Amino acid sequence: MGKGATIKSEILPGIAGPVIVWSPLEETDKYASILRCRRVTTLPAVIDAWRAGRSVVYEPPLNPKQIAPRFDLFCRAAWHMTGATVIIEELSRVTMASWAPGSWKNLTTAGRHRGLTLVGTCQRPAQVDKDFFGNCSEIRCFRVNYENDAKVMANVLRVDPGLLLELEQLHYIRRVLNDRRNALHVVGGGVVCDPYPGQAASSNAAKKNKSASLNRKKPAKSR
Repeated sequence: MGKGATIKSEILPGIAGPVIVWSPLEETDKYASILRCRRVTTLPAVIDAWRAGRSVVYEPPLNPKQIAPRFDLFCRAAWHMTGATVIIEELSRVTMASWAPGSWKNLTTAGRHRGLTLVGTCQRPAQVDKDFFGNCSEIRCFRVNYENDAKVMANVLRVDPGLLLELEQLHYIRRVLNDRRNALHVVGGGVVCDPYPGQAASSNAAKKNKSASLNRKKPAKSR
């Protein structure tokens, strides 16, 4: 919980150009209301909106057989939308851990050279194309509920996986890759801790646990 809130309250307000949103759950995400733009179901309508310099929300079909080819076409169209911010909701629906459409790979590896800004969201990072994380300039991670998701994001953020399983509601770890450090934030409340001492804290905790374990195993001396 929280990814939608941080995009809508912290990221969208700072965007000047048109925003192009892939929103499979638009009924509840309501990007069109926030951006005050059209909600469309055809790719030509998306292209027309961008050409007019307007934001637009695209609702893809929910049919699993249709969503993959539509996503490929959406990414191909986005490649030409210089100056746009492209938001992809629910990445795990359109990519896998070891696979993604070539058109999406083009956006993630070379989109910045086209003047594009990409924002991707997911609830199960272990199921998402790992190359995307490697090409991000900034990552925000809220609490995850599965150990395999925690391990994936811990590797990206360089923290102990346990920290990601225990984050409080609406708290997230933000890592700016060029800075190579983390900060703990809360949605709507700004920075809680910067730098976030995840590695040091987990290391100290591990040492304490090891020491406690050794103390418990130490036999009592007889008098």
